[in-house]
Amino acid sequence: MSLPTVIHSRVDPAAVTKVTRLFNNTLGDILSELIQNARRAGASAVDLKVIEADEAAFLAIVDDGAGIEDPSVILALGRSGWGDDIARREDPAGMGVFSLAGRDVEVRSCPRSTGDGWSIRIASGDWESGAPIAVAPCTHPFGTEIRVPIDEQWPKSLETVAQRAARYCPLPVQLNGQDLPREDWLKGAETIVEQDGVRIGIYRNYLHRHFSPSINFHGVTVASLLPTVAEKDRHWAAKIDIIDAPELQLVLPARKEMVENSALQYLRAAVRLSIYRHIQALGSHRLSFADWQESIDLGVLLPEARSELQSWAPAMADYNSGSSRQNLTSTNDLILVDDFGPPIEQCAHFALARDGRFDGRLAEPDDAMRGYSWYDALPRISGLRFEIEQNGETFTYDSGELPGLTNGVADRLDLVLQLSGKTGETIVIPAPVVIEYDDAHFWNFEEANVVFASPEAVNPAELVDLLDNACFSSSDDREADSWDTQHDRFLLDAQEMATRLLLGDEAALLERLRAILAYRTQWFVPEGAQFVAVIGRETMDVRMEQVPAA
Repeated sequence: MSLPTVIHSRVDPAAVTKVTRLFNNTLGDILSELIQNARRAGASAVDLKVIEADEAAFLAIVDDGAGIEDPSVILALGRSGWGDDIARREDPAGMGVFSLAGRDVEVRSCPRSTGDGWSIRIASGDWESGAPIAVAPCTHPFGTEIRVPIDEQWPKSLETVAQRAARYCPLPVQLNGQDLPREDWLKGAETIVEQDGVRIGIYRNYLHRHFSPSINFHGVTVASLLPTVAEKDRHWAAKIDIIDAPELQLVLPARKEMVENSALQYLRAAVRLSIYRHIQALGSHRLSFADWQESIDLGVLLPEARSELQSWAPAMADYNSGSSRQNLTSTNDLILVDDFGPPIEQCAHFALARDGRFDGRLAEPDDAMRGYSWYDALPRISGLRFEIEQNGETFTYDSGELPGLTNGVADRLDLVLQLSGKTGETIVIPAPVVIEYDDAHFWNFEEANVVFASPEAVNPAELVDLLDNACFSSSDDREADSWDTQHDRFLLDAQEMATRLLLGDEAALLERLRAILAYRTQWFVPEGAQFVAVIGRETMDVRMEQVPAA
């Protein structure tokens, strides 16, 4: 066999015999395709009717559009028969009626161009057999009517599916004479930009997922990944309403997604530009430096981002415990704080709060802002350590190795801050307490060493909070107790440890007993009564009394 010298593209006629597999053939697909055909035909409305005839129920899709001149286009797969104007604007594929493939269908039409009405009946097997179908003249109003027997499942969903098909359609649709509700696809947009045959709606803080419909193609809504722009305090996304953009096309035959072509890429660029222009109109922003630079490159001149950062909050050992970070207002004396780990940060925060000179000035670093002149000029705490004198020795505790402190009072306890910036500076602040703990390797607060400036420098409740934030980390083992149970047990043990360190063994024992009773028994004491207990090593006397009147 010799090779051909040239080849040509063609559609194999055998493909027509597989036409029933090109479409899902669902009610939603049928209504969507036929409503689109009516819209292209210039119809002013579409009426969906349930008709009883010949002891059977039919769904009729009726429009008052231009009608169909040539009945042969009904079964000509890929030949639409539309005029030049429609072909230019929408690139129709001649597949709409084939959403009915495999069903018995009756079509009646009267074209406005000739006024000659006609009708055909297509049996379910005719779609693929190629058998001749008779065309009969008939009297019919201008437009087209398509009747199809109602599937037994359709009555349950007809109203819902019809409403979905009509919701964003540009022409009104009725069901059995009642107008179906319609809605602007871009409802709720903060601004709408019209250009190049599309409407671009810009939304603030709109949750846009990759599978969420984002483009309305004359009533058919499809998902397409469109650009989003995130600021620190708001998020921008877009939706598209197509009006007259023939180069934006749907993937055939299902029409469930957009064709990835240069027109769609151009649209995405237009969306990003529209978002930046909208941000420009608002006057101020909190874009990342990279996004700000991109806006400048696109010709949208924005000022630098507002000089706002999240306030610094010390890291917590357990990520489920939340955070107290808040946005700071614009200020010129912010100081960034690097990462030093929960134990050091918690104790440093406690000391800084007692000192007070840095209140409202400490901020979280934000690499996304690196590059802005105001951010790059900020000083930062690049070093954080504790210096401890205890039992005649001097120790340094930072995020490096643990010095091995001894529980109890220190002869000297200082927090040392190393500031970097235009001029380096070292600041020494008296520290009330420090907890030596390696949160990366230790699993229980009992491995923590607690050193305080004096027994009065911190009270048991404050120390429990520090132990909780610096040491507690819940286990996510499937056999472990719930987070609340683990946390309650930790607090109970931490309370005993804090009381023993600060108040002595006897106070710790009493606190332990009080906590157990409060946790285990206090909740079932009857209203108006109280328990009185005398607990000994060998005996226990418990009685219930009425609470004395006030």
